[in-house]
Amino acid sequence: MKELIIEHKEIAWVAGVILVNLLLHLMIAKSISIIQSRWRKADQYEPLFKAFRRVFRFFFIAFTIGLLSYIFVSEESYTTVTRNIGRVFWFTFVIMLTVILSAVSTSYFNHKVDQLSRRDSGDITLYKYINYLVTAFIYLVGIILIALAIPALTNLAAAAGASAGAIALVAGVASQEGISNIVGGLFIAFFKPFRIGDIVKIGSSTMGRVEDINLRHTVIKDFQNVRIVIPNAMVNKENISNYYMIESKNCEWIEIGISYDSDINLAIKVMQDICESHPLCMDVRSDADKKRKVSKVDVQVIGLGDSSVNLKAWVWSASYLTGFKMRNQLYKSIKEAFDKEGISIPFPHTSVIIKKSA
Repeated sequence: MKELIIEHKEIAWVAGVILVNLLLHLMIAKSISIIQSRWRKADQYEPLFKAFRRVFRFFFIAFTIGLLSYIFVSEESYTTVTRNIGRVFWFTFVIMLTVILSAVSTSYFNHKVDQLSRRDSGDITLYKYINYLVTAFIYLVGIILIALAIPALTNLAAAAGASAGAIALVAGVASQEGISNIVGGLFIAFFKPFRIGDIVKIGSSTMGRVEDINLRHTVIKDFQNVRIVIPNAMVNKENISNYYMIESKNCEWIEIGISYDSDINLAIKVMQDICESHPLCMDVRSDADKKRKVSKVDVQVIGLGDSSVNLKAWVWSASYLTGFKMRNQLYKSIKEAFDKEGISIPFPHTSVIIKKSA
């Protein structure tokens, strides 16, 4: 038997490699299945298990090719083959460690976010942004550790050291915008001009709910269900209107002009009654205001225009969204009530004068 193996050592080596590979593959696959079946939170880490399977699949293929290559090279090349197999082990270890640390970090910060789901109990924006930073750092370290094990990249790094100044200058210029976005995201996360979930207005036109803030950009979903992606550096340069800062209640301005021959007092009373009776109108009066019988909705004459007396009502709502809906409904109701009461809303007139030449 021993002589037969020696005589056909190449075949025996191939069979042994395939057998060991299959046994290791079955053992690891079985171990992952057992962990998944007994771990209560296994469903949350399904992407992690899929990543493990891909890593091990790559490892087994590379490991098998490396072991089989012994039969195709001379004994003088065994050292090189052994070194390459060692690199495969190192790559597998680094990739697995990177995936595990990334999953643990993401799980930790997601747990923090779940604990701070209520707005008055904390801020999820900072944890989400730090999670992006930590994940990016983990993968960067993993790439560096893999690069250090590749001789070609190590030699390239040594050669690049001679011109490090020029490379640093080029890299700095090329990554200036990216660094600005990362720093801009840090400013947003730490100084909190807005948080994830807030309704904001960026600049003069972009308005919607903040969905995400990552290393490069801020994602805003507008009221047409369109995602708007704005670089963080640009966000920090714009004026920001936050409708949820400190508290979510919102004051809506209902501005209407009436004609000069209409009854101003009647128009004010009609606007007050309609606004105060709306179900989305909030009562923000203090107890002292209620005792003094201060109106729930204040309506004032704010100006005398070219063709109208301009009235303005201050109506409070629980949030910007409910206020937007209430404002639209109030305009319709007030217009209908003005028509019934004979209060006219003027519109511009244009006078055309035609002169006849003599």
